[in-house]
Amino acid sequence: MNRELEKLLKEKWFLVAADLIAVFAILIAMPDKRDGLDTFLIICAILLASLIVVIPVLQDGGGKSERQAEAARLRAKLAEEIDLQRDNVRAGNEALNRRIAEVELSAQKVAEASAVAVAQRASTEINGLKSALASLEKKLQEVAAAAQSSAAVDELTEKVDALATTVRAVVADADEAAEAAGKAKAEVTQTLEAELKSVRDEIKKSAKQAEKSVDKVEASIEAIREEVREIRANPSVASAPSSPSVTASETEAVSAPAATEEEETEEVIEVIEEEEPEIAPAAPESAADGTGTALIVNLMIGIGNKPFVRGTGPGLSQDKGIPMSFLGIGRWQWISPDPEAPATVEVWKNDQSPMGEPLHISGGEPLEVDEGHFGGG
Repeated sequence: MNRELEKLLKEKWFLVAADLIAVFAILIAMPDKRDGLDTFLIICAILLASLIVVIPVLQDGGGKSERQAEAARLRAKLAEEIDLQRDNVRAGNEALNRRIAEVELSAQKVAEASAVAVAQRASTEINGLKSALASLEKKLQEVAAAAQSSAAVDELTEKVDALATTVRAVVADADEAAEAAGKAKAEVTQTLEAELKSVRDEIKKSAKQAEKSVDKVEASIEAIREEVREIRANPSVASAPSSPSVTASETEAVSAPAATEEEETEEVIEVIEEEEPEIAPAAPESAADGTGTALIVNLMIGIGNKPFVRGTGPGLSQDKGIPMSFLGIGRWQWISPDPEAPATVEVWKNDQSPMGEPLHISGGEPLEVDEGHFGGG
C-alpha cells in the first residue's frame, strides 16, 4: 500500500502541490488575522477540500490495478484453454496412428498365416501323391517281371483302383484347402473393412471434437472481447474538482489518466488478439491462388500409397517420378518450378505403375482432375 501511495503521489504530485499553494496563498493573503481557532478551522476546511480531490485519484488507481489483474487472469485462462485443446488434438492423432498401425499389422499377420497353412497342406498332399506314384511304378515293374498271371493282373487292377481312390481323395482335399483359403481371405477382407470403418469413424469423431474445441475457444475469445469492450466503454474517470482555485491546465491534467487507460485497454486487446489460436487454413482450391502451371488430383489411392508424376516439362523425368504434395484426404498437388511453362504429366502409383492417360497442362494455368480420369482409382 505504501508503494502504491508513493507511486500515486509521484504521478499526481501537481494536485498536492496545487492544494499546498492554495493553503499558503490564503494564509498570506488573509486580510484579517483572527485568533488561532479561526485559522485552524480555515486550515481544516482547506485540507478537506484537498481530500475531495485526492480520494478520487486514489480510487482511480485501485480500479486500474484491478482491471490489469483481470486482464492478466483472462490471458492466463485463454492460454491454458489453448494448451489443453492442443494436447487433446495431439493425443487423438497419436491414438489414431497407433490404431491404423495395429490394423495393418494384424491383417498382414492373418494373411501370412493363411498363406503358410495353405502352402503346408498343399505340400503334404503333393508329397503323398508322389509317394503313391512311386509305389505304383514299383508295382508295375514287379508285374511286368511276373509271367502275366491273372492273379497278378487282378492284384494290379485292385491296386490301380485303390490308387485312383487315393488320387480322388487328394483332389478333394486340395479342393477343400482351396475353399478354406478362399474363406480365410474373405474373413481377412471383412475384418480389414470393419477395422477401416472403425478407423474412419474415429477420424470423424476426432474431427467433430476438434470442431467443438475450436468453437469453444472462439466462444471464449468472443467473451473476452466483450469484457474488454465493456472495460473500454465504461472506464472509471476521476471527477474534476469544483473549487474555483483549480485552473484549466489542472483540469487537462486530471483528464490525462483516462486517455492513458484507453491506451492500456487497446494494448490488452492487441495482446489477446495475438494470443488467439491459429486455425489451419483449408486446402487451396488451386495452386498459387489460381496462377502458375500445376496439377491437382482428387484420388483415393489407399493407405500407405502415394502418387508420383513423370513426364516432360520443368523438373520432370520419364524415368523417375516426383512425389506429389498432400493437401487433404484424397487430394494431391504438383507445382511446376516454372509457373509459365507448359508440361505433359503422367501420374504413377508409388512410382511403379502408371494410372490413367497423360495430362497436358497449359503454361501458367493449373489443371484439376477427378478420380474418374483414373478409372475409379
